[in-house]
Amino acid sequence: MKRAHRRQQGRSGIELLEEAVHLLRTAPGGALAGYYLGSLPFVLGLLYFWADMSRNPFAYQHLAGASLGMALLFLWMKLWQVAFARKLHAAISLAPPTPWSFSRCRRAFLAQAALQPWGLFLLPLSLLPVLPFGWVYAFHQNLTALDDGESPQMRTLVRKALRQAALWPRQNHVVLFILLGFAFAVFLNWTIFCFALPGLVKMLFGVETVFTRSGVGLLNTTFFAAMFGLTYLSVDPIAKAVYVLRCFYGESLDSGEDLKVELKQFALQTKPIAAALVLLLGLAGSISLNGAESPAPNAPAASPGQQISSPGIPPPALDRAIEDVIQQRKYTWRIPREEITKPDQDKQGIIARFFAQIKKPLRDTLEWLGEKLRKLFGRQRSSSGNPSSGYGWIMFMQLLLYALVAAALVALGFLLFRILRNRRRPSAVIQGEAIQPAPDLTDENIGADQLPEDGWTKLARELLERGELRLAMRAFYLASLAHLAERSLINLAKFKSNRDYELELQRRGHSFAGLLSIFGENVSVFDRIWYGMHEVTRDLVQQFAANVERIKAGG
Repeated sequence: MKRAHRRQQGRSGIELLEEAVHLLRTAPGGALAGYYLGSLPFVLGLLYFWADMSRNPFAYQHLAGASLGMALLFLWMKLWQVAFARKLHAAISLAPPTPWSFSRCRRAFLAQAALQPWGLFLLPLSLLPVLPFGWVYAFHQNLTALDDGESPQMRTLVRKALRQAALWPRQNHVVLFILLGFAFAVFLNWTIFCFALPGLVKMLFGVETVFTRSGVGLLNTTFFAAMFGLTYLSVDPIAKAVYVLRCFYGESLDSGEDLKVELKQFALQTKPIAAALVLLLGLAGSISLNGAESPAPNAPAASPGQQISSPGIPPPALDRAIEDVIQQRKYTWRIPREEITKPDQDKQGIIARFFAQIKKPLRDTLEWLGEKLRKLFGRQRSSSGNPSSGYGWIMFMQLLLYALVAAALVALGFLLFRILRNRRRPSAVIQGEAIQPAPDLTDENIGADQLPEDGWTKLARELLERGELRLAMRAFYLASLAHLAERSLINLAKFKSNRDYELELQRRGHSFAGLLSIFGENVSVFDRIWYGMHEVTRDLVQQFAANVERIKAGG
């Protein structure tokens, strides 16, 4: 019931962003290459168009041709973004991407050409109190994420995009708020880097340019347009991945596609075992058939017209035999175990930690903005002594604008309060836990959260007694990770490396100097043994286990 409720309510915004970043990291290389193949020409063309129209005295003579070229580059970009979204959807659903035929490209191109240009007008209007920006932005992103080039009617695409845009509005606005802050940070990084680049080139190579003589000359409209273009190329793939995931989970409420993906993952894990069992049963059947067909020493020879019949194994009996073998106890470790919900503070990722760290700068910015507003209000009161000055209506409009800004700030503060209150809300206490089979330590995808700390330690000592030294060392290492996670010094995640855990421990456990050195020593030994060709001995494993016990004791 809890899983069904989570599917209906949707994931949190931060969880969806982390999943989108992980999807981009694991997506095929051709996906991002196709995205930049379509987006980079448009951004470069837009920068050239911007500079040419603002500085060329003869720009009006070729304005029509340049505008037509920008329109074609815009549609070219949208077509490649549709292909990028389809590849991400194929990666999510574990299905091979459908090849793009000419008719499919034509339908996708016409749909994007008819619908996407409206966003150039609706998105700026939605920033005013005319249209809701979150829903308009989600609608145009959904047009890209849902267009597969196979539906001949645009009405179907528009209806699906509207339905997904209205789904989970809280998740949508949380994602937009975080993406806006992230885009602002990326914009500042690109601006600082490009502003300092001429000085860096002069310092390293001695190249003198006009920008090193006058750095202020670099700060013009073309420079900031280029920074916006770089920010778009950096942030937009994450936004596309987020809305592909939103559309996938939204459509799965009716189609159950997310459940089918989980079944595919389970089938991929059990397929080698089933193939081996079928092969063994086939060999056993062929041996029994050969034994049945061999004639007895005193048996009479068959007549030429008489056929020799073999009993064989009927298909229903073969299916029952395979099912009986799969249900044996020694194969139950392949069955997926029940996941245990951890408190929210133990599942914070890098985005959640970043969001928690910027609370104080955001509060200082709001206080500074309030001080500026107080000064402006004081100046308005001092200059409004003469009622016949003719500026009464201007003051009224300014006061109305300030009131709208104050209302927006109050709404933003309320949203932040709701988010922080929900994250501090304690999770439900789990009364019991199902008995879990021993995990396969040879699997690279195994996580330290699959067993408690005592379970890993017990498994490691059993492996050490059996002489399986490499597996015992890995079990001891997973026990140390489980212990550090229980102390909230690290957060466990499948996509994190050993180096990520070490850096995270340096940030959170800097007050435990001995703990850092012991864990760093164990990481170095584990990497050499597990990923390298170094020899492992019993004494080395025992020393590794002793370091784990010192980590449990607090360093």
